[in-house]
Amino acid sequence: MPDEQHKYKHHKKKKRWWKWVLIALGLFLLVDAVIVGKLYFDAKKAVDVTYKAVKHDDKRTGSVDLDNGQPFSVLLLGSDTGEYGRTEQGRSDTIMVAAVTPKKTELLSIPRDTLVTIAGHPGNNKINAAYSYDGVSGALNTLQSYLDIPIDHYIEINMKGLEQLSEAIGPVKVDNDLEFTNLDVHFPKGEVTIDSDNILAYTRMRYEDPRGDYGRQLRQRQVLTALVEKAASIDSLAKYHSILNAISASMKTDLTFDDIKDIVTNYSGAKNIDQIQLKGNGQMIDGVSYEVVPKENLDKVQTQLKQTLKLK
Repeated sequence: MPDEQHKYKHHKKKKRWWKWVLIALGLFLLVDAVIVGKLYFDAKKAVDVTYKAVKHDDKRTGSVDLDNGQPFSVLLLGSDTGEYGRTEQGRSDTIMVAAVTPKKTELLSIPRDTLVTIAGHPGNNKINAAYSYDGVSGALNTLQSYLDIPIDHYIEINMKGLEQLSEAIGPVKVDNDLEFTNLDVHFPKGEVTIDSDNILAYTRMRYEDPRGDYGRQLRQRQVLTALVEKAASIDSLAKYHSILNAISASMKTDLTFDDIKDIVTNYSGAKNIDQIQLKGNGQMIDGVSYEVVPKENLDKVQTQLKQTLKLK
């Protein structure tokens, strides 16, 4: 009987550790620990494939101490590369910055049309152009300068990968607050089912939404949160391997497997997420539409992030 109890506890522990890895990778919403045994090595292999270091300006003195739970920041990018067969660099369709502490995560959404200055590219620019110009490095440097905080890590997933991840995890239900049709797919108001066939139609729509990009960002957060929650409840090892394959094929990050284990161990409260929306006003400048964020709005967000990251 003790041996059977030991095996049962070992199996339960294995499942809990796996779920943490999946959540940390999927959207960085962090849920339950890192696996052991063969699945541990499969997960490590998948994480190693996604690893890609990126050079950018270092706004910190030294590295973040993940062993001791020091607050850190992560840039989350959803690029439109891979969408509808697109292979060029594209732009960053979704831009979020997460400030992560052992007790909570603050998740900031930034409109992709936000007016910014991009180093080396004079004139007016939209913030999503930084990725188009100089890849993840350009996005990191631009966001660091704009938000006046160090950005320690990044996670990038392309839109094709979002479809693959949805297919691996399976359908999820979300509460849609706006009836609309996009890409010939109709979404009624109320509870709707999102799967790999309609996920881009649901998460990409903005022109029929009176809130514009803000409405789209809301739907993206809805779907990603639902995917993460469902992934954490999956018991099938076959599903885990499908999800790992989707992650390996479509995601890049400079978080190592050891980083993720440290985050899982020392940031247990990070799954408690406060959502922040950086808000601006639509303006036409030289015939181009920008989202112009008032200084007081930007100052407020900068102060909040600095306090969370213990920078002031």
